[in-house]
Amino acid sequence: MEQLVMVAIKEEGLIPIVEGSMVVIVGRRGCHMNFVAQRLLERLKAYPTMYEVSEEFVARMTLMHNLGRTLRGDYKTLVAPLFPAIFIGGKLVGGLDQLIAIHVTGKLIPMLKEAGAIWL
Repeated sequence: MEQLVMVAIKEEGLIPIVEGSMVVIVGRRGCHMNFVAQRLLERLKAYPTMYEVSEEFVARMTLMHNLGRTLRGDYKTLVAPLFPAIFIGGKLVGGLDQLIAIHVTGKLIPMLKEAGAIWL
Protein backbone atom coordinates (compact mmCIF):
# COMPACT_ATOMS: atom_id res chain seq x y z
CA MET A 1 0.00 0.00 0.00
CA GLU A 2 2.81 2.40 0.87
CA GLN A 3 4.45 1.87 -2.53
CA LEU A 4 1.17 2.65 -4.29
CA VAL A 5 0.80 5.91 -2.38
CA MET A 6 4.38 6.91 -3.22
CA VAL A 7 3.81 6.13 -6.92
CA ALA A 8 0.63 8.19 -6.80
CA ILE A 9 2.40 11.10 -5.12
CA LYS A 10 5.15 11.00 -7.75
CA GLU A 11 2.62 10.76 -10.59
CA GLU A 12 0.72 13.76 -9.24
CA GLY A 13 3.98 15.77 -9.08
CA LEU A 14 3.86 16.15 -5.30
CA ILE A 15 7.38 14.98 -4.44
CA PRO A 16 8.73 18.57 -4.15
CA ILE A 17 5.79 19.54 -1.92
CA VAL A 18 6.18 16.49 0.33
CA GLU A 19 9.95 16.91 0.61
CA GLY A 20 9.79 20.69 1.00
CA SER A 21 7.13 20.86 3.71
CA MET A 22 7.36 19.66 7.29
CA VAL A 23 3.80 18.29 7.38
CA VAL A 24 1.64 17.49 4.33
CA ILE A 25 -1.87 16.03 4.07
CA VAL A 26 -2.87 14.64 0.67
CA GLY A 27 -6.55 13.77 0.47
CA ARG A 28 -9.73 13.63 -1.54
CA ARG A 29 -11.35 16.92 -2.41
CA GLY A 30 -13.94 17.79 0.24
CA CYS A 31 -13.17 14.80 2.49
CA HIS A 32 -13.91 15.39 6.17
CA MET A 33 -11.04 13.12 7.24
CA ASN A 34 -8.62 15.71 5.81
CA PHE A 35 -10.18 18.29 8.11
CA VAL A 36 -9.92 15.98 11.16
CA ALA A 37 -6.21 15.33 10.48
CA GLN A 38 -5.63 19.06 9.91
CA ARG A 39 -7.39 20.01 13.17
CA LEU A 40 -5.41 17.45 15.19
CA LEU A 41 -2.13 18.75 13.85
CA GLU A 42 -3.14 22.40 14.26
CA ARG A 43 -4.06 21.75 17.91
CA LEU A 44 -0.43 20.69 18.35
CA LYS A 45 0.68 23.93 16.60
CA ALA A 46 1.83 22.09 13.47
CA TYR A 47 0.26 23.69 10.42
CA PRO A 48 0.14 21.20 7.53
CA THR A 49 0.26 21.90 3.83
CA MET A 50 -3.01 20.59 2.39
CA TYR A 51 -3.22 19.08 -1.09
CA GLU A 52 -6.52 17.78 -2.45
CA VAL A 53 -6.65 15.25 -5.27
CA SER A 54 -9.54 14.81 -7.68
CA GLU A 55 -12.02 11.93 -7.67
CA GLU A 56 -10.52 10.82 -11.02
CA PHE A 57 -7.15 10.45 -9.35
CA VAL A 58 -8.68 8.50 -6.44
CA ALA A 59 -10.54 6.23 -8.87
CA ARG A 60 -7.33 5.58 -10.81
CA MET A 61 -5.42 4.73 -7.61
CA THR A 62 -8.26 2.46 -6.42
CA LEU A 63 -8.24 0.63 -9.75
CA MET A 64 -4.44 0.20 -9.63
CA HIS A 65 -4.58 -1.05 -6.05
CA ASN A 66 -7.38 -3.53 -6.68
CA LEU A 67 -5.82 -4.77 -9.93
CA GLY A 68 -2.52 -5.35 -8.13
CA ARG A 69 -4.26 -7.33 -5.38
CA THR A 70 -6.13 -9.42 -7.95
CA LEU A 71 -2.97 -10.18 -9.94
CA ARG A 72 -1.25 -11.31 -6.73
CA GLY A 73 -4.12 -13.73 -6.12
CA ASP A 74 -5.49 -11.80 -3.15
CA TYR A 75 -9.23 -12.18 -3.70
CA LYS A 76 -10.29 -10.84 -0.31
CA THR A 77 -12.36 -7.69 -0.08
CA LEU A 78 -10.93 -5.06 -2.38
CA VAL A 79 -10.43 -1.69 -0.73
CA ALA A 80 -9.76 1.90 -1.70
CA PRO A 81 -6.21 3.24 -1.33
CA LEU A 82 -4.98 5.27 1.58
CA PHE A 83 -6.45 8.78 1.63
CA PRO A 84 -5.75 11.03 3.35
CA ALA A 85 -2.04 10.28 3.20
CA ILE A 86 -0.09 12.14 5.87
CA PHE A 87 3.59 12.96 5.55
CA ILE A 88 5.77 14.27 8.37
CA GLY A 89 9.34 15.27 7.60
CA GLY A 90 9.00 13.93 4.06
CA LYS A 91 8.11 10.43 5.28
CA LEU A 92 4.75 8.73 4.87
CA VAL A 93 3.09 8.29 8.27
CA GLY A 94 -0.04 6.68 6.84
CA GLY A 95 -3.70 7.56 7.05
CA LEU A 96 -5.79 9.22 9.71
CA ASP A 97 -5.92 6.02 11.76
CA GLN A 98 -2.11 5.82 11.90
CA LEU A 99 -1.87 9.51 12.79
CA ILE A 100 -4.25 9.04 15.71
CA ALA A 101 -2.48 5.85 16.83
CA ILE A 102 0.89 7.62 16.81
CA HIS A 103 -0.61 10.49 18.80
CA VAL A 104 -2.22 8.19 21.39
CA THR A 105 1.07 6.33 21.95
CA GLY A 106 2.89 9.64 22.51
CA LYS A 107 5.11 9.43 19.44
CA LEU A 108 3.53 12.21 17.36
CA ILE A 109 4.95 15.20 19.22
CA PRO A 110 8.55 13.90 19.12
CA MET A 111 8.07 13.13 15.41
CA LEU A 112 6.80 16.67 14.75
CA LYS A 113 9.71 18.14 16.75
CA GLU A 114 12.22 16.07 14.78
CA ALA A 115 10.69 17.31 11.52
CA GLY A 116 10.91 20.91 12.77
CA ALA A 117 7.15 21.39 12.61
CA ILE A 118 6.79 22.36 16.30
CA TRP A 119 9.10 23.86 18.92
CA LEU A 120 7.41 22.87 22.20
